[in-house]
Amino acid sequence: MTHTYLPGQPSEAQLPDFSALPLGELASCTEHPVLSTLLPGVCERLEDSGGAVAFYDDAPPVA
Repeated sequence: MTHTYLPGQPSEAQLPDFSALPLGELASCTEHPVLSTLLPGVCERLEDSGGAVAFYDDAPPVA
């Protein structure tokens, strides 16, 4: 059995900024079913980054 160990405190690590990627261009020309479904929502959220947060509250309990 494997255990998932989560940090006790939030990390100070920053996620990379991928906002300069041409996601709109990719969304308009991709034929990949998953990308064509997800990219429009990602592009919409990139326009309003003020509400972007990350939560760890839904993480599995630590045994």
